[in-house]
Amino acid sequence: MKKLLPIIILFLWLLISPVYAETKEYSSGAPARVFPKLPKTPDDPVLSNGGVYPMWGPVCQRYTYFTYYSDKEGRPPEYVRMYFNGKWLDVQKENHNDNDYRNGVKYSYKFVPNKIGPNFFFFEASNGLGKTREGIIDSPGNGPVLFDADFLNNEISVVERETEKKILSYPTGREWVGGVALSDDGRWLATKTSFHIYLFDTTKPEQPTWEFLIGGGGGMVGGDVKGGIAISGDGTKIFASAGDSVFLFDKAKNQPIWQYPIGNAYNVAISKDGQYVAAATAGSEDNLNSNLLLLWNVKSSKPLWQYHASGNFHDVTLSGDGSFLAGSTGCPDRRAYIFSKDSNNPLVKSEMLTYDSPISRAKITADGKIAAFNTDGGPKSKLVALFSKDSSQPLWQYDDSLHRSSRALAITPDGEFIAVANMVGDVYLFNKNGGQPLSKWKINATTAAFDMADDGSLIAVGGTDYKVHLLEVTSQKQSEVSFEEFVEEIDVSANGKYIAAGTGGSPYFFEEIVSPNKDKVYTCEKIIEPTPMEQLNAGGGLSGGQGATCGDGKCEAQEIKTCAEDCGQGEISKPMKLPGMIFGFGVLGSVLALGIYLAIIRFNLLKRPPEKLLKINRKIVVLILIFMAIFSALTIWAIVFNKTKSKINLQESEPSMGGEFQQGEKGICGNSLCEPNLGETKDNCPKDCSGGD
Repeated sequence: MKKLLPIIILFLWLLISPVYAETKEYSSGAPARVFPKLPKTPDDPVLSNGGVYPMWGPVCQRYTYFTYYSDKEGRPPEYVRMYFNGKWLDVQKENHNDNDYRNGVKYSYKFVPNKIGPNFFFFEASNGLGKTREGIIDSPGNGPVLFDADFLNNEISVVERETEKKILSYPTGREWVGGVALSDDGRWLATKTSFHIYLFDTTKPEQPTWEFLIGGGGGMVGGDVKGGIAISGDGTKIFASAGDSVFLFDKAKNQPIWQYPIGNAYNVAISKDGQYVAAATAGSEDNLNSNLLLLWNVKSSKPLWQYHASGNFHDVTLSGDGSFLAGSTGCPDRRAYIFSKDSNNPLVKSEMLTYDSPISRAKITADGKIAAFNTDGGPKSKLVALFSKDSSQPLWQYDDSLHRSSRALAITPDGEFIAVANMVGDVYLFNKNGGQPLSKWKINATTAAFDMADDGSLIAVGGTDYKVHLLEVTSQKQSEVSFEEFVEEIDVSANGKYIAAGTGGSPYFFEEIVSPNKDKVYTCEKIIEPTPMEQLNAGGGLSGGQGATCGDGKCEAQEIKTCAEDCGQGEISKPMKLPGMIFGFGVLGSVLALGIYLAIIRFNLLKRPPEKLLKINRKIVVLILIFMAIFSALTIWAIVFNKTKSKINLQESEPSMGGEFQQGEKGICGNSLCEPNLGETKDNCPKDCSGGD
């Protein structure tokens, strides 16, 4: 377990590393300081696999900052310390008896925050000859991400504009909602949560029309790389990013038409006519198969083309017929892009639009002639910029002088109106012909969930005040619909009659939260203890801020394989060990019987007189040996059977998840998932791949 833990932690750290690379230390309340890089020497020690656990959660929970110190010569550290919110703190060895410095010793620091706010940190160590750091590139890492919400009561909802009432409300528990998408008439709603993809018929709102379980229900809850979902105008095609893959569905069934591995995705898009789909992925500058913008014709899972940038693609959007698409990138690229579907050579590749923060959103018109982009703020940034597909210079830009992050943007299909909101609740409406606001509203919350009706008559805004705000543009009327958690996602139907919303925390990661509790200091009379980090690979701690709790009476996605108490024998299968144990005792009993029989004869344990001594009866010995052989064979069979049964159970409880394709891997026929990339066809696997696939 000790050897596996650093690998698990490194995986989780790499999963969120794109976020850390774009963290800004000059955020409000953070120390504004430049850290000169350390000179490298041959004697430098190593700090590795460090971070904070959990990565997000509430105040008054115990968080652990950790790193592993090692030295190639086995030298102990002169010190291990952590820079934390402007101060240096000594970090202690977690196990005082662990002196294996050559292979790595864990150092940790416990922290219980009593107020919401950013926490900047990195580690430094010295062996007396050289120094090293971890958790800092240009600025310190930021974490944990603290919320005044526990995200245990998330939901998917549809609000009717006329009545301002919820006509659909579906609880998702601890699962964050990573995307909502309505068909033009508002009848069909496609949604993506942490572990599920759902399709709802809003005229029959009690239960989903169908659902698709992502990767067996395991994995992380939380993070800002949320994936996403999109639906065609008529509701017949659904395109979603989940796990490490994208999936194309027909509304008729929950079995994907096709899937394709892409790694982590920030968002996806589908043309209104449902003929083209696109994805925006995260990754690294050096990996040419990440940081991609990809385009497909829905007839094939093979991309028409892909484009690699030095920064993550944070968003993608398609014109009505898919002829044009726009995308936006993060650090270090920080540009706006417009492409034709015919080539991955950009029609527009803007100059860098910010000093050191991402271009958050991209929205294009139905004809693809113009596209709008907004930024994550900071020096030299503009709130919103409008581009024509014919020029790499913006038609106009608007500077609100606040330079705050903006992750909320919408444009009408005809391009007449552009709406944008920054993260401190300022909402603006623009006309395409000018760079000055037509109207402005103020929301007392951090706002990121956002959309606008196709005719520009309604703007819907959601945020950290647990509300969806409905802003009627013509009448200036404002109304509210309440939720139990932060509103993360919003989509307004094209006809403007319905507003879909989902709750969660993804767009608010690493942001200063505007809320009534912003400056509140909590007494923390009760400290929340998270699931121990050592249980990560047992499924108990993979939910970010709140680990699954075995014994709470609820079978949660993370517990399917590990908690029979909650999930019951019908939901969790275990190898049948009892017969193997009985057969093993049979072998031992046979050996013992043979030994006792021989001892009785050899040492005259029955105290018989010499003339009546027992002699070895070959029939008895042979009979005991036969029993010994039978029980030995049964024991070997039980061991093989249990291993096979365990492997089958694991496959049944973990359907193949897109994106984890290995060379030589085969699909699992019968898991309700057609996997052409793994060799499944309608001929060799009719259970999964129907004729239409």
